[in-house]
Amino acid sequence: MLKIAEFMINSGMNADAVSLYDCAAAFCEKARTGLSGKQDELPMIPTYLKAPGRMPQSGTAAVIDAGGTNLRLSSVSFKGGKPCIESLKQLPMPGSEAPIAWEEFISTLAQELRPFADAADAIGFCFSYPAEAGSDLDSRVLGLTKQVKIEGAEGRFPGRDLAAALRTLGCAEKKVVVLNDTPAVLLGGAAMHGTKDCDGYAGLIAGTGLNTCCVLDVSDIPKLSMGSGKMLVNLESGSFSGFARGSIDLAMDEDLPDTGYYVGEKMCSGRYLGMLCMYIMKAATREGIFSDYASAVIERMTEVTTPTIDKWGRGRFPKGFSAEDKVNLVYIINELFDRAARCAAAELCGIMLLTGQGREKPLNIAADGSLFNKSALFVPELTKHMDIFAGEIMERRYRFVTGENLTLLGTAAAALMN
Repeated sequence: MLKIAEFMINSGMNADAVSLYDCAAAFCEKARTGLSGKQDELPMIPTYLKAPGRMPQSGTAAVIDAGGTNLRLSSVSFKGGKPCIESLKQLPMPGSEAPIAWEEFISTLAQELRPFADAADAIGFCFSYPAEAGSDLDSRVLGLTKQVKIEGAEGRFPGRDLAAALRTLGCAEKKVVVLNDTPAVLLGGAAMHGTKDCDGYAGLIAGTGLNTCCVLDVSDIPKLSMGSGKMLVNLESGSFSGFARGSIDLAMDEDLPDTGYYVGEKMCSGRYLGMLCMYIMKAATREGIFSDYASAVIERMTEVTTPTIDKWGRGRFPKGFSAEDKVNLVYIINELFDRAARCAAAELCGIMLLTGQGREKPLNIAADGSLFNKSALFVPELTKHMDIFAGEIMERRYRFVTGENLTLLGTAAAALMN
């Protein structure tokens, strides 16, 4: 145990290297810089979406959810202010398995959406990648993350292009509202749980990627010179670089095609934790940490997923590993999930510092994503750090609110409200 602990510390991969106090403060400061309009790593993208209040009382929206792993298409109806998913179809996300051209991507979406769109009052498009929202509620694509490859995506407008593709299929003209998955989750949480007895909402996606969203007064967004009221802001917080990275973080990043891009997300999201564990295991074999048998198995590994290491961390080990191998592997995995949870907690606490929320009533944090919903190791660590740092040190109140298909519900709400 001592040897693996020393290895993690010497390589800078230990969870304690992420200071909640320092990172939350730095995150808040970077957020303020982004709101001012200066070029910095947190873009703080105004969504032009209304803050959650009264949900749509009626209406039906056709919804696309283009995520890091799956593409979902749905019909969502509101009746008496309550959302209901009428139908749902799921496919692999185009570009996640093989490159695809933007035109083919949009054409595929239009063909799959048409059965849902014909009977809808509005269309909501959840596009879970960096994009600059406009006051027309469309967005300009800034780039792609999560290793999804859609050629020619940068600079395109998903709402405009999807509407044009639907027209060529004979669909009636309908407004397409485009938003990121994190604002969608925030609105979905408000639609499912309401807005009473809380100090507003924040959004957290902890899945293939990691991102956060908050609600701000327009007057607190200096780079906007418009109106008043409250607006959802997409932080694109996977781009935050204030977390201390270790030598193995740097080695993995160097081998990826988007080196230096979204380095925070690469430390704490489902797309990368399994890969990072594999890199650590291989580095540990070179230091003589694992047995000869385990070292040979590890050296042959070419891919390790986050669900796999989640199982290993709970005692479902690779065959043939010795008792000491298993102890070392569990140590590595627990450090990775602990560190990932610290990163997420630092971002959420940074939002509390930025907004001042959670003093009298709890801030509702609408949370979704495969890491949050399916990992047995991530949420207990996240809750622990939030309870200690947000609750005891910052003296703020919070609660996680979640539910099935928050992204779809929130995207439908956005389409019908806006």
